[in-house]
This record gives sequence, structure tokens and C-alpha cells, in this order.
Amino acid sequence: MPEARIELELDDGALDAFVACPDTPGRKPPILLLSRPDGLTKAVESRARRLSAHNYFVLAPDLSGLSADDRREAAWACLDHLADERRVDDTRVGALGFGSGGDLALTLAAGRSERIAAVAAYGARGFRARAALEIAHKINGLVRIGYSTHAVPARAGLLETALNLSGVLFDVEVYDAEPHWPDLLDFFARALEAPQGGEAGRGTNTAGHALNP
Repeated sequence: MPEARIELELDDGALDAFVACPDTPGRKPPILLLSRPDGLTKAVESRARRLSAHNYFVLAPDLSGLSADDRREAAWACLDHLADERRVDDTRVGALGFGSGGDLALTLAAGRSERIAAVAAYGARGFRARAALEIAHKINGLVRIGYSTHAVPARAGLLETALNLSGVLFDVEVYDAEPHWPDLLDFFARALEAPQGGEAGRGTNTAGHALNP
């Protein structure tokens, strides 16, 4: 399975990143992996490899030492890189975030809704009510939110309420140390692998517009 450390050019510097890609022919659906600001740890690389093993092209940028504005710029630059990557089918992009990377993934999905078809955020801090509603109104894809059993944020529930009001399909997972990977992989498969106009946007409705994976 090919993997590499690469360097992406930014307007005012460069960004290190880790790439994992299946060693099979054809262009792959991409997933942007956004993690906490502690660098490209072994856990980050392990998650990238795990996704890649299921036929995804995974790009994980090193966001350590960057301000909030620089992190957003870096995420935008990663999307531009994926658009130019010859091994990627850029029709539908997935975003997966952990910790502050979860908040960034949701913000990116709102700001680049024409590109992001699925966003999963684990351990995110969340948003205030007005910001949550603004983000929910802009998202144009499936959403998965993960809450750790050890640290449920004070703003838990605000985003789900906003997603319901906006008619966005989403599901919620309570996890321990790691996501429930079979459900997470199924989530991305529904959004990134189904033909456009097919099953990608369908789910079993439970409360509001929540999906039951």
C-alpha cells in the first residue's frame, strides 16, 4: 500500500502531510483526515492506513503549530491538492476530523459544500447555537458526529438541533478510544462510493433527520 510524506505549497510557506493510497488501479475517492494539533502521530498514520485499506486515498496534513486561520487555509489547500491529484476521483470528497480537527472538518464541509459529500467529526468542541445553525444550513452532504464517553462537550446537542432544522441527514455515535470502524466505513461508503443520484443520500430516518447506520 503506497504511502509517503509530502509537502504542499501554501501562499506563505509549506505544509507537511501524510498520504496513504491503495496499491490498485483506478482513481480513488478521497478522504481528508484532520486531527488534533499534535502533529502526524502514529495514531494519525494508523487511521490513514486503515481508511486506505478500504480503497480510499487519504491525505492527512500536519496542522501542528498553526493558528486557527492558518489551519483553515491549510484545509482549503488540501482540497485544492486533491483536485489536482491524478490518483483521486474528486467527484465526492470525505472529511474526517478528531478533536479540533472535527470542528475544522465541519467548518470545511460548510465552506466547501460543493466538494464535501460526507463529514465525520469525533471529539469536536462544537459550536454556539448561531454558528451551528449557519454551518448546518450550508452543509450539503451526510454528517456523522462522535462523542467520547469520557468527555461530552458542553455544547453537545446544539449542532444536532441545527442539522435537524436544516434537513441534513446525520447520525451520532458515542465511542470510547476509537470510532466504531465498521459503522464509520459504511458511512463513507454510502456517500463516496454510490453513484450520483443513487443511494448516497438515503438513510433510515429516526429522530428528525438522523440516520441509523
